[in-house]
This record gives sequence, structure tokens and C-alpha cells, in this order.
Amino acid sequence: MPRNMRLLACLLLVCVCWAGMAQAQTRQSTVLLMSEELDGKGKVIPLSKEVVDLLRYLEQHSKLIFEVRRYPWKRAVENAANGEGLIFGISKTRERQRLLKFSQPIFTDQALLVTLCSAKFNYNTVSDLKGKTIGIVRGTSYGEEFDRLSNVLFKVEDDTSNNLGRFRKLFMRRMDAFLLYSSVANTSRLETYINQQYVTEIAGKSADSKLFCILPRPVSAVDIHIAIRQGGGPAEAALLQKIDQAILQARQDGELARIYSPR
Repeated sequence: MPRNMRLLACLLLVCVCWAGMAQAQTRQSTVLLMSEELDGKGKVIPLSKEVVDLLRYLEQHSKLIFEVRRYPWKRAVENAANGEGLIFGISKTRERQRLLKFSQPIFTDQALLVTLCSAKFNYNTVSDLKGKTIGIVRGTSYGEEFDRLSNVLFKVEDDTSNNLGRFRKLFMRRMDAFLLYSSVANTSRLETYINQQYVTEIAGKSADSKLFCILPRPVSAVDIHIAIRQGGGPAEAALLQKIDQAILQARQDGELARIYSPR
């Protein structure tokens, strides 16, 4: 092979290698922190279909690959503030905005009060919680007013993300109600679902099939975002910009409305 042909072949090989390295770098995974929710056996509950569909869309349109890491919520927020990665499913508070930069809103979650049906109470404003004990997931915000009045107007019972444990506490009357976040518009359907999931395991087969009730008025409704630590530099700012562009595209395409349609 002539010398110039060998040189050309070497140059082409170098270009191919550099292109492969560049492609690998651009497709490196991006850490995405999320809450872990546990079933009655302590196993992590799989992500909902809505979340899976949303993450697939965001990956496709942002050209990112997410490496999902699930932690108890309080730890996930702390790890995000310390720069471990993006965090999904977080609402804005004044304190969090000092630590994190937030994406465009993705959907709205409602903080719903779950009670025993035999011990329902009227709820219209936070003042109706006076003197009551309300279960919350440790490290979770339920709106500025609720957070401000916690352990002032009413007592809070700190829970983990173990849903069965939360329902069991309620059944044992260790609290008057607990707060459950949901984007489900049809609360009657949600109420039916939680009774199907938990009544038999907690109270036995002979128990009333409708043991738990959801009060009609939510404590708060908050926009849910993806966020990343403040002061992370241009690379992290670029990540959030890609996420924002994908979220806006999902809204324009009607994909967000499809994923989180009333059900």
C-alpha cells in the first residue's frame, strides 16, 4: 500500500475512534433521584406507568439517558442539593429554591387527606386540622401554609414511604388522617383502589370492604418539577435546559395531557 494511502487510512481510523468516543460521552447516563415507596414486605414499589412513559419521552427528546436512583424522600432531596444528580417529583418551597434550580412544571399533584371512614371529619381549610394528628412522609412539603402550621396548630406524625405501614397506623388510630400525594383526578377510583390494596391485609377478610376514605377537598395542590442543585456550573445548567425543552415539547405535543389525563 502506498505511503499516502496508509496515512489516509490511519487518519480515517483516528476520526472513527474520536467519533465513537464523542458519541459515548454524549450518551453518558444522567443520575435522576426519585422517592422510593415500599410495599408491606419492604420491597420498592415499581414506578407507575405514567412516570415510566414520561421518562421515556424526556429521554427521547432531551437525548439523555437517566440512571434512576431511589432513596427515602428526605435523603433524595439532600443528595440532590449536594450535587448527586437531578431529582424528579419535587415541588417548590422557599427553602428548596435556595438550594435547587427547578424545571418547568410537569404536572400538578394534590395532597389528599386519608381517614378511617368511621372517623371522617369536615375539612375546608387548614384551621379544620386544629388539635388533630396528621401523618406526613418525612422531608415532604405539603404546601407553605400546611408546613408553617405543622406542630403548631396540629401535630404531625412522621412516616416513612412504607404505604402499608401508614395505613396500619391509621387503622390503629395513631393519627386522625395522613396525607397522600396523587395526580389522579378521580378520587373515588383512588379510594376504591386503596381499599382493595390494603383492607384485607390490615383488617382481615371479614372487614368492611370500605375502611379508608379520602376527604373531597385537598390540603394543597402543587406543581411538580425536576430540579438540580444551585451553583452547579454550565454543564448542569445545560442539563436543566434540555429537560425544559423536552417538557415544553411534551406539553405542545399533548403528551403530558395524554400521560396525566383524568382517570
